[in-house]
Amino acid sequence: APERERERERSGAASFVARAAADVTSSTSTETAEETAKLRQLRKKLPFPEELNALLDPFLCFESFVFPQAVCLERYTMSKKQLNVLVRKLAQSENSKVRRRAEGVVEWLESLEYPVDSWMYTETLRSYRRHEEQATKAYQLYERVVSRRRNRKKVRLTSHFYAETMLALSKGTREDAMKAEVIWEDMLRGDENSLSNYTLTAFLCACATSGGWQRALRAFHNDFFMFQMDERKRQVPDVIACTTLMKALKVGGQWERGEQLIRWMYESGIKPNAYTYSELLALLGDCNEWERVLGHYNEMLQSSSRENSRAGVPKPNMYIFSLTMNAVAQAGQHKVVREVLDEMIQRDIKPNAMVLVSLLSIYEKKHEGERALALFRYFQELGYPAKMNIYVYNVLLSALSKSEKVNRVQDVFEELCSKEEAIEPDRVTYETLITAHAHVGDFKKADEMFTEMCRRGFDPTDYAYAARIKAYAKNNLWRESVSILREVENTGMEPSVHVYNATIYACEIAKKWELALTLYSRMEEKGIKPNNVTKALLSKICDEGIESFEDKQRQAATLSAIVAAAGALAIRTGVF
Repeated sequence: APERERERERSGAASFVARAAADVTSSTSTETAEETAKLRQLRKKLPFPEELNALLDPFLCFESFVFPQAVCLERYTMSKKQLNVLVRKLAQSENSKVRRRAEGVVEWLESLEYPVDSWMYTETLRSYRRHEEQATKAYQLYERVVSRRRNRKKVRLTSHFYAETMLALSKGTREDAMKAEVIWEDMLRGDENSLSNYTLTAFLCACATSGGWQRALRAFHNDFFMFQMDERKRQVPDVIACTTLMKALKVGGQWERGEQLIRWMYESGIKPNAYTYSELLALLGDCNEWERVLGHYNEMLQSSSRENSRAGVPKPNMYIFSLTMNAVAQAGQHKVVREVLDEMIQRDIKPNAMVLVSLLSIYEKKHEGERALALFRYFQELGYPAKMNIYVYNVLLSALSKSEKVNRVQDVFEELCSKEEAIEPDRVTYETLITAHAHVGDFKKADEMFTEMCRRGFDPTDYAYAARIKAYAKNNLWRESVSILREVENTGMEPSVHVYNATIYACEIAKKWELALTLYSRMEEKGIKPNNVTKALLSKICDEGIESFEDKQRQAATLSAIVAAAGALAIRTGVF
C-alpha cells in the first residue's frame, strides 16, 4: 500500500507538470481555431483549488497554511493562466501581508518541479518594489532564477524580469542599488535582446539611488546603442529614460550635464516634458543656479506663443512653479517668490498644501522663521491653499522654533487649535513646541507640553526627550538632564545618539567632563554610533578640561584622566 501511494504521488506530480508543459506549448499544437476556442471556454469552467483562493484572504494565517500536494492537485485541471492570475492578484494586492504570499506560491510550484516562467517571477518582483525592505529579497530571487537557468532549467528571462529586479533594488539602500550593475551586465552579456527603454530606465533609477551618475551616463550613451544587435529595430532613449538620467545627474550635482542633456534631447527629436524640466530645475536649484532656473521658467511661460518659444517646450505646471519658487527662495530672492506665485495663480494653477510645505521647508532649513510666517500670511490673504493641513503648520512651527521665536510659535499653535477646520495637532506638533521652548531654556513649558502630548495619547520619540534634556542643560541643571536619560531607559526605549548628545551637552555646560566621557563609553558599549555632534562635543570637552586648570601638574593629571576615561574610544571617533 505505501508503494502504491508513492507511485500515485509520482504519477500525480508527473501529470500536473505535463499539463503545465502542455499549456506552454499549446500555441504550437494542431488544434483548429474552433477547437482552441472551445478549449479556452472549457478551461474557464474548470475547477480551481479553493485552498489556493484562500490565499487572497488578508485574515488568513499564512504561517499555518498547507499547500496542496501533487496527488491532491490531480483532481484539478489547472491552466498556467490560472496560476499566473493568482500570483498576479497576490503580488498586486494593497495588503502587504497578502503581497508576500506571491513568493510563497512560486516557491511551492518550484518544489513540485513546475515550470515557473519569467512572468510569475516578474510579478513577484513587482511586489518587492512596493517596500524598500524587500530589495534584498529581490536580489536573492534573481540569483535563484539565474542559478536554475544555469542548471539547464528552461527559464526564458524577459526584459521585464531584469527591469523589475533593478527597480526593486532602486527602492532599497545605496548598497542594494549598486547590485543593479551586476544585473545590467548579466543582461548585456547573455540577453541583449532584453535591452529596451524599460530596462534602461530601471537601471538609471538604480544609479540615481546609488549615486552612480557616471555609470548612468555610460549606460545611456554607450551601452544602450552598442548592444543593440538588430539595426532594423534600433531604439533611441525615450523621454522617460532621459528624465530618469536627469534624476541621476541631480544626485551627482551635475547641472552642466543636465543642460547638455536637454539640448541633446531637442537635437535628437525627443521632446522633454514637464517632468524632465522639473528634474532639471530641481538640479539647478540644488546647485544654486537660480538665474538658469528663471531662464527655463520664462521660456516655458512663453511656450504658448509659437513665435517666441522653442518648439516642444512644455507649459509650466504646478511642479515647475513650485521648484522655481524653491530655487529663488533658496537664493534669497524673496520678491521673485511672490511674483512667481502671483503668475501661478493668474494662470489658474491653484497651489496646494504641498507647494506651501515645500516652500516653507526652505525657510525652515535657513532658520528664517519670520520670512516663513510672512509667506504663510501671504498665502492666507490669497486664499490658498484651499484646505490647510497639519503638515503646513508643523513646518511653519519648526521654522519659527529654529529661529527661537517662541512667542510666534505659541501664537500659531493657538491659531491652529482655534481654527474651525478639523485640524488636530499631532505628535510632531507637540514635539516641535517642546523643542521651541527648549531652544530658549524654558524647561517648565517644555515639560508642560510633554505632559500634554502624553495625555493626548501620543508616544514621545527620542527627539522629545532630547529637547527636554536640552532645556534643562541651558539652565545648568545637569542632574535633571541625566535623570531624563534614566527616564528614557526606564520606559524600555533605547536612548538614541540624540538623547546621549543632549545629555553630554548638559555635562559639558556644567563642566562635568568625566561624567560626559562615561556617558560616551556607555554609548559605545550599547553599540550606538556617534555622529558629528558627538565628536564635536568630545573635542570641546577635552579642550576645556585641560584649559580649566592653571596648575601644570594638575593639568597633566587631568589630561591623563581624560585619556584614561575615553581611551581609544575618543581616538576611534576621529576627535584626536
